[in-house]
Amino acid sequence: MHNPFDKTHKICTSETIDYIKKYKKEIDTFEIKDEDTGFKFIYPIKNSNEVVGFLAITFSEQGLTSSLMKQYYVLTNFIIKTDNFSPSYLEKTEKYKAAHFEGFLHNTSIVKELQNISRKDILQIKPTKNISMKIYKEAMKKEPNSIFMYKDNLTTTTIPIINKLTNKQEAFLAILSKEEGLISLTNNYRLILVLFIFLCAAILLALYFQISRSIIEKENLNKIIKKDKQLLEQMKLAQMGEMIGNIAHQWRQPLSMISTAASGLKMKEEFGLLESKDIPEFTDTIVTNAKYLSETIDTFRDFIKENKDTKDTIIQEKIDETLKIIKASLENNHIKLINKVDYSKSLKVEIVGEELAQVLINILNNAKDVIIQRKIEKGAITLDLIMKKNSFQITIEDNAKGIDQEVLPKIFNPYFTTKHQFHGTGLGLYMSKIIVEKHLHGSLEVQNTKKGAKFTITIPLQ
Repeated sequence: MHNPFDKTHKICTSETIDYIKKYKKEIDTFEIKDEDTGFKFIYPIKNSNEVVGFLAITFSEQGLTSSLMKQYYVLTNFIIKTDNFSPSYLEKTEKYKAAHFEGFLHNTSIVKELQNISRKDILQIKPTKNISMKIYKEAMKKEPNSIFMYKDNLTTTTIPIINKLTNKQEAFLAILSKEEGLISLTNNYRLILVLFIFLCAAILLALYFQISRSIIEKENLNKIIKKDKQLLEQMKLAQMGEMIGNIAHQWRQPLSMISTAASGLKMKEEFGLLESKDIPEFTDTIVTNAKYLSETIDTFRDFIKENKDTKDTIIQEKIDETLKIIKASLENNHIKLINKVDYSKSLKVEIVGEELAQVLINILNNAKDVIIQRKIEKGAITLDLIMKKNSFQITIEDNAKGIDQEVLPKIFNPYFTTKHQFHGTGLGLYMSKIIVEKHLHGSLEVQNTKKGAKFTITIPLQ
């Protein structure tokens, strides 16, 4: 009986024929034969559910690669295992030659096909042996894969060719393409990366300088604080000496009165001239002046105590308390105090009153010392309180003919003084400015007038 499959066996393997006869359905696979290699689509021809023949359509690997290379900017080739061909066929054929990878062949007809391709620049992407080895290594992973080789500016894609009947990889399709877009993208990425690294470095450098500057500023601040503490201690010692001097001035007259009363009482008693009315008179004088001495001690104690709390302070009252401390010292040096403060309307402000009093004493003492040093006849100091919209000012003006212009800019410098070193430390005006600006949040300024020097203390109401 005639077998309809005898003639077709040359274009299909026996495994393919057996599959169609058994399952009676079409199959598509890749078959390798000496003269007929390619993709095969085989359809059974049936009569009453019996396979009486088949239709086989084959696409050669050359046809597929040629189509890809004509349509796209790629170089393609089929790489086929050597053991799929008979040795006798390979001896006589020029179609397949050894590839770079041992055990594989490539189709030389595909390379010749490049001569007929209109885009001759595609030949520029012909792979080197090194690239071919990378392609073969990726191809044997039995799954489609693409890699980009930046150095060669190539993208290689490998597609494994599997025989569906044996589930073996018979060959693979290699596709090479130039990627101008990828190289541009990679260059942009590298540029962005460089810029990002530069930005990070700049930020880190800025942080380093900021931290270094903060550390230096902190060290400088600590030095300033330490220096201010030392200056404050020196000023306290200087003020203590001035306080003792003021107490001496305050006590001189009442002590004299007490001494006179006691001496007079004793003298009358010794000469037998003491009368009964003399005792109440003399004792009242002694008691009154002793009481004044006690009140003076309380005034000085309140001034020098360490209580520095912020509280509501009536400015006129604080000025009066300050004047009580220095009034006797001014009178004993024949210096007139002209008080222009308006007491009709009390000014209440939330401040550290003791610090304001300390500044007033420093400035008043400075004015007193200059008047004494320059031997000003009819020396006078004028004190006034001026109300502003959001602040108040206290002005202290002397008549000691002003401050030399070359000295004026230095008047608030620490340790600067025009007095003999025995009489001054040069800290009073410096610390006064520090207290006004940093503690009372105001300003302290000085200027020359027609009479002398005028100090202006400006303090905000809030």
